Amino acid sequence: MYVKIRYYALFREITRCFEEDLLLNDDSSLNDLLSKISVKYPKLSKYLESGMFIVLRNQQAVPDKDLKTTLRDGDVIDLMPPPSGGSIEVKLLKDGDKVVLDDVVGELKSVKGVEEAGAVAIYVGFVKGVVNGVRVYELKYEVNEDYTLKVMNKILSEVVARNKNIKAIKVFHRVGTYRPGDDVLYIFVVGVSRHDVIPTLTEIVERVKHETGIWKLEKRDDGCFWVLGDGVRVKSEG
Repeated sequence: MYVKIRYYALFREITRCFEEDLLLNDDSSLNDLLSKISVKYPKLSKYLESGMFIVLRNQQAVPDKDLKTTLRDGDVIDLMPPPSGGSIEVKLLKDGDKVVLDDVVGELKSVKGVEEAGAVAIYVGFVKGVVNGVRVYELKYEVNEDYTLKVMNKILSEVVARNKNIKAIKVFHRVGTYRPGDDVLYIFVVGVSRHDVIPTLTEIVERVKHETGIWKLEKRDDGCFWVLGDGVRVKSEG
């Protein structure tokens, strides 16, 4: 049988291709596929063997316990490095899309059901100009849009379901290329009190940074580096 593999970010650079079709035995599992990829691309093996990857099967995330699942002819596998609630809204923004904080807060206050709310917590993440003493000139965001939107909505839905005092959430993340000082991530959380919105905001920031299919490529004085997981930097193969 044939299975289509699609590579992203650092993994695409290592393999030198975005997608390819691999021939497997009919009873092959995801583990068998990953082993074959490791042999074909030795530089990729250290990430696969250490668990530093995300794998999707037909756009569905596959947990470690399901890597023994038997594949089917025609399956599409996305192989990606680890990424760098109430009324909920998630958007991926392109260059030129504007976010006016006062306007967003005004929209949130007018959402049906927020009459009990008394607090809005806001997070704005922007591009750093210096990392570990090294100047950064540019930051490029690459994204698997379908997966990221699905995961972001899942995160917010879980947060809202767990805390009835959270009344509305908006998350906007930019994709594309940006320079130091450019705003790239906006998170707004509306709730009954500060005791609700501040911990919730912190959780969402961490989960967006660790669970979504968004990767960062830093252009710096000392070269270009992919930012993986908890700030691990790997020199670009490009």
